[in-house]
Amino acid sequence: MEAGWERDHVRQMVAVMLSTFVTLWLLLLLPFDEPWNWLMVCLVLALTAASLRMLAQLVRRRREEYWHEREKEN
Repeated sequence: MEAGWERDHVRQMVAVMLSTFVTLWLLLLLPFDEPWNWLMVCLVLALTAASLRMLAQLVRRRREEYWHEREKEN
């Protein structure tokens, strides 16, 4: 695995996850106002989906590398 790729990917993943948490925190703190509430809920859902996708990509890549290394050993 390229160290630069993983570092960049992890940085992006952390940034998206932190954005999700901040948005969720704001959703809880802001008064229940109709337009803001729905916008924040949509933003939380989009950021959560992006976080899960990035996490899945990282896990898949690591699993692929693990099996690749294991095949080399055999």
